[in-house]
Amino acid sequence: MKPVHILSVVSAVLALVLAVFWVGVGVCGLTGRLERNRWVGVRSDETMRSADAFALGNKVAAPGFLAAALVLLIGGVLAFGGDLGFLFGFGAIVIGFAIAAVAAGVGVRVASTVPEPEEESGGCSADCCSGGDADDQAHDSCDTDDPAADCGASSCGSCALQGMCTTEHAADADQPVDAAR
Repeated sequence: MKPVHILSVVSAVLALVLAVFWVGVGVCGLTGRLERNRWVGVRSDETMRSADAFALGNKVAAPGFLAAALVLLIGGVLAFGGDLGFLFGFGAIVIGFAIAAVAAGVGVRVASTVPEPEEESGGCSADCCSGGDADDQAHDSCDTDDPAADCGASSCGSCALQGMCTTEHAADADQPVDAAR
């Protein structure tokens, strides 16, 4: 087998495998079955911001992904056609990636129009003395005048009490040692 023919087979197989991949991503994106993840689909700060932005970005990019798959499929089949078939295979791979990149760019632009999701009430304002249920037994220390009394009672007080949950000894350790002491 000639080395040129081996390149043709390799490029054909690679193009066909990539075509199958892009068909899967395109179909899942178009139908909305592509869930937000870090591996497949249009992944950027704009699309990863929310599930809605991810779904919309991938739905918009899906026709481009399917077009890339079609180019790869045609190039993969033509790559089997002779000694210089590898030119079709590798050419289709380059063109397919270019089409997919443009489609992903359009998906990112559309996903950036999705408003940022509102923060769910969690963290400091939800289940603690600053905004939660004051009758909660876990936060009895919230009724005291000493805000540092809540230290260690729960994690929700950590934002409001930053720097207050240190002992006097630890606070003194931050001060330079005076030689006159």
